[in-house]
Amino acid sequence: MPAPTRQQRLASLLHREIASSVRGLDDPRIGMLTITRVELSGDLQLVTAFWTVLGGDRERKLAEHALAHARGFIRTSYAPVVRTRLIPELQFAFDDREQKRERMNEIIGRARRTDADHGANPEPPAADPTDPKMEPDEA
Repeated sequence: MPAPTRQQRLASLLHREIASSVRGLDDPRIGMLTITRVELSGDLQLVTAFWTVLGGDRERKLAEHALAHARGFIRTSYAPVVRTRLIPELQFAFDDREQKRERMNEIIGRARRTDADHGANPEPPAADPTDPKMEPDEA
């Protein structure tokens, strides 16, 4: 396995520091917020911290406003540990991967329920070698 690149090491460090700073915030609007991942631009100038929050749209909006308000404080808190010439600018983005995953599982479940066997056999049927539609394997 290759050694982590400088960008990966810095992203890992920023993830840890940003998550720690957010946990230390004394803002009731944040609630149950988690920094799920951090992406760093190729030039190391911009860090995007992806987050999720437990609750609905109201909690999401409150957390979004709290993070926007605390952005400067959080950036200042990770500045001493980042050993780069310029401190990466911080932006926050809501991580909707989990919502997309749930939606996809729902679609797959609905498709399985409409199958003839109602999803009891999730594997595709074995290929019949005598089937004229079947193409020969390429070696």
